[in-house]
Amino acid sequence: MTAKTLPLDEKSIDPSTLSREALMRELTLQKRPFRILREFMKALEQKRAAKGLGWSRPWNKYGLTVFRTHIHPIGQDAKYLIDARELIQPCIAKLPDEYQLFVDDLWCDPNLKAFTFYHNNKDEWGEFEGLSLSLGRKVAHDPSKRDRIDLILEDKRVDGAVDGSIERVRLYVNPWLTYQNREYKLIEQGGPFEPVDEGYQDFYQESCRRYDRWKTDKSRQWSHWSANYIEYFGPRCFIPKGSSFI
Repeated sequence: MTAKTLPLDEKSIDPSTLSREALMRELTLQKRPFRILREFMKALEQKRAAKGLGWSRPWNKYGLTVFRTHIHPIGQDAKYLIDARELIQPCIAKLPDEYQLFVDDLWCDPNLKAFTFYHNNKDEWGEFEGLSLSLGRKVAHDPSKRDRIDLILEDKRVDGAVDGSIERVRLYVNPWLTYQNREYKLIEQGGPFEPVDEGYQDFYQESCRRYDRWKTDKSRQWSHWSANYIEYFGPRCFIPKGSSFI
């Protein structure tokens, strides 16, 4: 039987009252006006976030505008990902043993997925451009849930420009086992009085060089129709002078 849209007009739609299944059906059909589909997606994201479903986490969406996403084939980018692991290992070593075991297990998982998200960010610190290296997998006993690690590196905009050096680092270690209770481990560096370790600066510069190589490689580009309606995906709200992502 052919799926039908819900018998609602624009004035009567209240997306928050619809089930996840109904919202997903409406979004998949893409029969509503664009702004209504955006509202559907916002409601769906809120419902999914409330249950901790899927890839999204508060720290990789709120305040961000993701303007490009690159795919990492695990074998092809093995050295790059190993460099990232070695970079964060001193931080991981300071965490409880269960987090260290989680990171080791995740990195060796044959179903590991890895992406880099390039973003603008506006928050109480100011304006930034940066990237998030995100690694994750579906939880074995429930594929609607995710384990993940996010390394977020950001270059602050000052007087309209960035300088290619990062002022802030955030590392989120986030097994579903603890995230189901809204617990995760966050490690931060940076701020007005705290320098960022040189290793992160070197990794950021290498990431920018790879961006420049990959930006025209069609095999590297991630895209999905749903991103058209997700509020934290879209064109940049600003492009700073000296941007590393032109």
